[in-house]
Amino acid sequence: MGRFFVLFAFVATVSSSLLASANDLKIADGAELIVLDRSELEAFPQSTVVTFSPYFDGDETFSGPTLTRVLEPFDVSGERNVTLKALNDYTVTGPLREILGLDAIVATRRNGKVMSVRDRGPFWIILPLSTRPELDDENFHRYMVWQLNGIELSNR
Repeated sequence: MGRFFVLFAFVATVSSSLLASANDLKIADGAELIVLDRSELEAFPQSTVVTFSPYFDGDETFSGPTLTRVLEPFDVSGERNVTLKALNDYTVTGPLREILGLDAIVATRRNGKVMSVRDRGPFWIILPLSTRPELDDENFHRYMVWQLNGIELSNR
C-alpha cells in the first residue's frame, strides 16, 4: 500500500507540474526569461479580434493582449527574429518587425471563454484576417500558433 501511495503522489506531482507549465507562457531573450500565466496576460490591456480563419468555421471572437504589449519588456528594436513555440513542439520563426506589424494578439479567450489545451489553448496567436484580408495567406497563417507556450527572441 505504501509503494502505491508514493507512486500515486509522484504521478500527481508530475501531472500538476506539466499542467501548470502548459498554462504558462515563457518568453525568452537570451538569458532573460519572463513566465506569464493567464491572469497576468489578462491584466494587460485587452484587444478583441473578430475574425474568420482556415482553422474554424465562421467568425469567432478572440480577446487578449497584443503581441506588441506582451513583448514590451524586451528589446524589440533592430534586426531580430522571433520564434513562436507550441505545446506539440511546432515552431515558426520570422522577422520580429514583420510579425509585430501583423496586429497579432495573444488570445486567452475565444468567444468569451477560457481556451483549454483541447480547444487549442491556453493561448493562441490570432491575426485579424477579417479586417486585414492581405493576411489571409499561408505565409501569415503559419504564425497563428495555437497551444502557444513559448516565445523566443534572437538576433538575426
